[in-house]
Amino acid sequence: MSATERLAMQHDDAPLPGFEPMQRKGFVQHCTGVYLNAETGVMAARIRQEHLNPLNIAHGGFLATLIDTAFGRALMRAAGSEMPPATVSLTVDYLAPARPGAWVEAHVEVHRVGRTLSHASLALLDGDQPIARGKAIFIGNAPSLHGRVSG
Repeated sequence: MSATERLAMQHDDAPLPGFEPMQRKGFVQHCTGVYLNAETGVMAARIRQEHLNPLNIAHGGFLATLIDTAFGRALMRAAGSEMPPATVSLTVDYLAPARPGAWVEAHVEVHRVGRTLSHASLALLDGDQPIARGKAIFIGNAPSLHGRVSG
């Protein structure tokens, strides 16, 4: 897609070709405008008014939620699991603002899917422009690991 086409779509709420609205459960169901490319596994979002902070750019919490969810979905896909892993560590570096109408895509690279821990990194892009980068560690998909409460 050309830069002109991408710019024109920034003012349209429609997803880019190949993306469908993501079926959301849990906290992420409160995040509108989130899409998934089922073929590639890439998650994306159209930055809407409700995603903005008082500076009129995407709120860091919204972007962190998108990033965390993209990691989880990519690790589920890599592990061939229906059960989402739980976040152990999430680091997000914000590199540039995501402006209203921007189409941001979360590209995850899974480094290791272990029996207990999995590691991945991510680039959140608006076209070719890096918006954020992330690193994460997740605890495995074993049902016994979910829902543990210490204390």
